[in-house]
Amino acid sequence: MSRLVNKWINGDCLKVLKKMPDKCVDLIITSPPYHNLRVYSNDPCDLSNCESYEEYYYLLGLVITECERVLKDGGKFVMQYEDYNYTLGRDNKMGQESLTGDIDKLFKDNNMSLWTKAFWRKYSAQRAMLAQGNLYYRNMKARDTILAANVGFVYVYKKSGDCELIKASDITLEEWANWADGVWNISNTGIGHTTPFAEELVKRCVKLWSCPNDTILDPFAGAGTVNKVAIECGRNAIGIELNKEFYDLANEKRFSLWEDSVFDSSDSIEKMKERFNEQLNLGKEQSENAKKDKQEQKELIDKKKVLQKQIKEMELQLKVLGLKAKEIKSIKDNVSEGENDD
Repeated sequence: MSRLVNKWINGDCLKVLKKMPDKCVDLIITSPPYHNLRVYSNDPCDLSNCESYEEYYYLLGLVITECERVLKDGGKFVMQYEDYNYTLGRDNKMGQESLTGDIDKLFKDNNMSLWTKAFWRKYSAQRAMLAQGNLYYRNMKARDTILAANVGFVYVYKKSGDCELIKASDITLEEWANWADGVWNISNTGIGHTTPFAEELVKRCVKLWSCPNDTILDPFAGAGTVNKVAIECGRNAIGIELNKEFYDLANEKRFSLWEDSVFDSSDSIEKMKERFNEQLNLGKEQSENAKKDKQEQKELIDKKKVLQKQIKEMELQLKVLGLKAKEIKSIKDNVSEGENDD
């Protein structure tokens, strides 16, 4: 039995990260604030208060540099973000600012490379229409169509070096059948935060790229979704949130509601391996059953073909005997009725 740790810190993530030791974190999951999109606080350390994209990327780069330092070799950094969507009211223009290239450069400059990615479909275009009138059909303009901004990016970066490779997984066959898809259909819900982080999305990231008792970090922790999911999945958690309102919200609506027993974990990498092997055996059993069903189906089809051939031969023989088609049909119907009686 081990004791999980939930570190929930109110402060500037850059300052907090600088106090953390090297290579102490197994996985980082975060969704950083956007430049000049929502004002989360008046704190000059808040990235959402940057006056320009140059300043925003500079400060975000400093955070990523510290994250790379505290991340273990071969560890993964999951960055969830969307392209910046212009609006007439805020930007006096329409369209999008692509963040992908600049964010990718920040990671490459900090010893990390793109490992894999998923696209997060947060809600339907129909729902987006309720918030964006320009999406209504009556407002369509040929040559000027804009699609719904209902998809985000989940980019997974890998720090250089090697981590311990474990031939196992903490997810089931059923989960893998859904999560392996490069498009994740997950409702965007949360508690009181202006940009909630979907718990299901975080759960997938935690279970795909970490092991039981690993330590998960979120430097822009918001209302503590990553911390909550990490602990509930048997991982340790470190969350850093600058905004005191969001920090208190997580304490009040999440962490204070936990029983103390939530921190007791009997899970381990060995138990994960056992679960994985059970799933492998289940998969083999399902595969064998599928092969058996397929073989039985083939045998039934073959028997049906033989019977159909025999029936045709009998029909020819009856015709040779001079029976009319109507009489032959009557004989076939009688045979069918006899089979049904059996």
